[in-house]
Amino acid sequence: MPEKELESFSVPDPIPDRNWEEFLVSIWDSLKGRSRRFKESQVRSVQLKFYPYRNGNHSISYHNGILTAKFHTSLLEAGEETVLSFVSLLISKLLGLKSKQIWKEEVAEFLNTLPESGTGNFKKLRENGAAYDLKVILEKISSFYFPKMDSKLLSIGWADRLGKRRLGSYEKRNMNIRISPILDHKEVPIYVLEHVVHHEILHHILPTRIKNGQNSIHSPEFKRKEKEYVRYREAINWLKMEYPKFLIRYQKEISHRLRSEFYG
Repeated sequence: MPEKELESFSVPDPIPDRNWEEFLVSIWDSLKGRSRRFKESQVRSVQLKFYPYRNGNHSISYHNGILTAKFHTSLLEAGEETVLSFVSLLISKLLGLKSKQIWKEEVAEFLNTLPESGTGNFKKLRENGAAYDLKVILEKISSFYFPKMDSKLLSIGWADRLGKRRLGSYEKRNMNIRISPILDHKEVPIYVLEHVVHHEILHHILPTRIKNGQNSIHSPEFKRKEKEYVRYREAINWLKMEYPKFLIRYQKEISHRLRSEFYG
């Protein structure tokens, strides 16, 4: 079965280079004290793998001192809060502990942005939204920054789920860009949409590479070219400073609209 590769854009949340093995052990050690069965269990080694499929590959198990973890590749670029919630939720379940509701909510949003695995029919998404037409934005960014690329190969549309952190994604198999409808609002500057679309197009022309046994999603070349968008810094600053306030003011309004007949 062909692999489905998903590259996504998340709200800026600087994360230092993570030693995943040490991170998993630290979460295990912080939680195991409340577990009857695993209270004295020590992790001698960690086996970690990332897969491109959504279903059936999010798991953590423990046997004979070995902690085995299988995650979706998109977790490699998820924000600090998402990764912490994701790992804490899986380990707490393994230890038989009650999970925090905030972990469940964060993980649910993360998983809902990922495409289903399998070979089901591709669902064409709506391009024209309440405030912005994504097709127009795609053509503008493509013609100006990627004139040699055939933009007709790409499709773009508003996702059918309201991702608050994961604002965009690119699916290689269908060459489809999805944008979270949280950004389909007149209070979101056009340059923010352009920046996210520019980012996803880069995933199309600069696909993930394997480097030292790990997926290199945002290579040095990717990061350099991302900054070529003329309002890059302005967009990043808005997402860091204004976006949290925007969510507080308009999230309920947008959620209601998403459930309306307009979004079907």
